[in-house]
Amino acid sequence: MRENREVRAAEAGALIVAVYTILVLSSGMVALADFATLLGFYLQASFSLWLIMGFVALVVTLYRNRPVNGVGPGPVAVVVRAIAARWERDRFVSMFWPPLLFATLMASFNAFKQMVLPAAGFRFDPLFAALDRMLFLGNDPWRAMHSAIGSPNAVLVIDRAYHGWFLPMAFGVLMCAWLPASTYRLRNQYLLSYVAIWIGIGSVLAFLLPSAGPCFYEHFVGPSAHFAGLARDLQAAQAATGAQLATLSNQEGLLRLFGGTGLQVGAGISAMPSVHNGLAVLFAIAAYRANKWLGYGFGAYAVLIWFGSVYLGWHYAIDGFVSAGSTFAIWRVTGRLMNRFEAPSAEPESEPVTA
Repeated sequence: MRENREVRAAEAGALIVAVYTILVLSSGMVALADFATLLGFYLQASFSLWLIMGFVALVVTLYRNRPVNGVGPGPVAVVVRAIAARWERDRFVSMFWPPLLFATLMASFNAFKQMVLPAAGFRFDPLFAALDRMLFLGNDPWRAMHSAIGSPNAVLVIDRAYHGWFLPMAFGVLMCAWLPASTYRLRNQYLLSYVAIWIGIGSVLAFLLPSAGPCFYEHFVGPSAHFAGLARDLQAAQAATGAQLATLSNQEGLLRLFGGTGLQVGAGISAMPSVHNGLAVLFAIAAYRANKWLGYGFGAYAVLIWFGSVYLGWHYAIDGFVSAGSTFAIWRVTGRLMNRFEAPSAEPESEPVTA
């Protein structure tokens, strides 16, 4: 029998993303042709990764159902049975909505960040910089971190780890399409939280608390002794290792693209709150629910992402704190939603037939 709870969760996520997309497009700041091109890119990327993960899932399924001592179904029978079971489960809803969610959400967020968010300006940078110094007892957090860890090789490791965040960011969502029905609650709570982080933290709060971040402070706010040496330290580490830091090239690229008329993959500038940090915390929460030790590992990674976000100048320290707190709140809210989805749907009572 079709699992209504899978459909209900997917409908909720699709509705939220659809409303977000409509609001972004109705702003009048996003060209439909540009958005369609961006959406096409993300659909292609999303389903390419989805197919790769589907192949892995197929190999695992065939291995688990392999004949023992020559006794057992053949590979074709296993595949046919798996397809039939998936159709019976939810008409393939849980299989297709994660890649569609990822592509549509990424395209809409990119459009929002590049075309709508700049209207908010960057007026909160001085406040967040001052709050950071209060939290670090009068010191700029990035300076304290650079003093603690100044090895050029360590800078390179931090840079690679921070930008490697894209892998769990994309694969975590698409993996949900291939997980078994028994993972229903964890899968869908993760997906709904994922949507809420991009929209609630990365869009709504970013518009209400607009800031550019330490690496762009002098460009958008003005000269400041507090951030004058940030880029210089990173450039020195880059020169010492001879390896290009993704941080420096990406920051240069974002400045070059800022204010452009067309949509570009990954463009746009925003610091508060940090989606990087919010999603890293989400990885840790979801991983812990699956396996305690896996959760500890991703928890350490979340700390590294926060450290890297400040160390590399992308975010103020407070950006990560706000994101982490917001993510925990989002997880609780989506948990309550899952309770409602898991409750059996009321069947309409049949009316007696009268002559």
